[in-house]
Amino acid sequence: MRRLAWGLVMLLLPLLLVGWGGVQQWRAETAQEQAGITRQWLATPSEDLLRTLPWAARKELAGRLDTREVLQRQLDELDTDRHWLSVRRTLAGVGGWLAWGALVAGIGAWLRLRYDAWRALRSAHYLHQRMTASWRVLGRWLSVYMGLLAGSLCLLLLYEVSAGFSHAAQGGVTVLIVVLPLASLLLVCLRTAWRMRQQWPRIGASKASFLGRQLHRHGAPALWQWVEGLATQLRAPVPDNIVVGIDQSFFVTSVPVVLQPCQSVLNGRTLYLSLPCLGALSQREAAAIIGHELGHFRSRDTEQGSATNARFSLMCAQFSTLVDAERGAAWVARPVVWAAGQFLHHFQVAVHHWGREQELLADRAGAKVAGPELFMQALLRAIALGSMVDALLHECGGQGLLAALPRHLQRVPLRLDEDVLGLTMPHPFDSHPPLAARLDNLRVRLDGALLQAAMRQPGDHDRQWFNQLWGGAVEAERQGL
Repeated sequence: MRRLAWGLVMLLLPLLLVGWGGVQQWRAETAQEQAGITRQWLATPSEDLLRTLPWAARKELAGRLDTREVLQRQLDELDTDRHWLSVRRTLAGVGGWLAWGALVAGIGAWLRLRYDAWRALRSAHYLHQRMTASWRVLGRWLSVYMGLLAGSLCLLLLYEVSAGFSHAAQGGVTVLIVVLPLASLLLVCLRTAWRMRQQWPRIGASKASFLGRQLHRHGAPALWQWVEGLATQLRAPVPDNIVVGIDQSFFVTSVPVVLQPCQSVLNGRTLYLSLPCLGALSQREAAAIIGHELGHFRSRDTEQGSATNARFSLMCAQFSTLVDAERGAAWVARPVVWAAGQFLHHFQVAVHHWGREQELLADRAGAKVAGPELFMQALLRAIALGSMVDALLHECGGQGLLAALPRHLQRVPLRLDEDVLGLTMPHPFDSHPPLAARLDNLRVRLDGALLQAAMRQPGDHDRQWFNQLWGGAVEAERQGL
């Protein structure tokens, strides 16, 4: 309801200004009509003409015998203000039209947002190609909305300032004291419009940054040969880079990667291997997981999907900055924040929809390596290990993690929560499908035997095969990876 309320505010603000401008225009037209009626009465007095005067003018005449003198004084005042009356009438008219324009811009921004989100949910190509452009278009629509709102408010305030000075003798200054505080809203509108024009388009190139160590071919030839064999089996492209680190998940990306702490930039297809998990998975289980990741390369969804997810993360960060900047601002700027939040909400649905489709397709690739049951066994084990690694990372901050995990596994068995079917695999770029959907996708039944195999205690082979294949685990531990 609160989100809907800000959407209504986005429409009501321009409508209020339209109404205010209409009242101002009526006031100016009424004063001009009063001047015309007064001239007619002074030329040819008539009770009918007196009855057509505005209520305020008739009230001033009530009980007065010097009608001509009163009307002449009123006419003199109106003639003195005649030029400014025309100016104020123009200000009110233009201010009202600007408010109508703001209303159209607000509705247009909402309709464009929903249309783009609808298209993105039905076409992965549209999502990948148009999401950033749609975000920028929304920014332009909202900038126009705030600009027109500010322009309308400025003109209507100028009307009141002019009217206040013109009727200072009749208490017009008192009206200014009431109206001028609205100038703070004008400043908020101008500041928000300027900030959006300056900051909204700044969606930089998609990049990822994480802690890890690159494994070169000459430094780990056996590992590269093994990964190349899996890629050949799946008819998938071979990664350009292999990185190992202490993150709790395996993943792939095709966006440029800034590797920490060395700050080196990796381009092309990057495969990230989780060292903690590789010390507790069998080689066949690891092959199935890596086969899943190579499946992303085979379907080439990382070339666009990774960039899309990275750009979406940048948009979310930009939105957080906007929220922080407008947190203490007047409510007049909140509809802009609401519209940006609605964009991210609806596009998140599309991003997750197509991301999950890609994950299910990659699951089939992982199942081709050693069978669907073994892949699901590896996936269950990786999920359980991920939870344990995450807890240890919070506990020790990554120091000595590779040595601490085997000791921890000797004391604490792997386990999955009761809501296992709703679990997902952690990933830095997107949200994976729930486990139930992945089981259905591969037509695998989650039974006691599968869970027992996935939750087994790591054996000597589980702990040693990767170190033998690479020969660098000891050095990685020494370097804090």
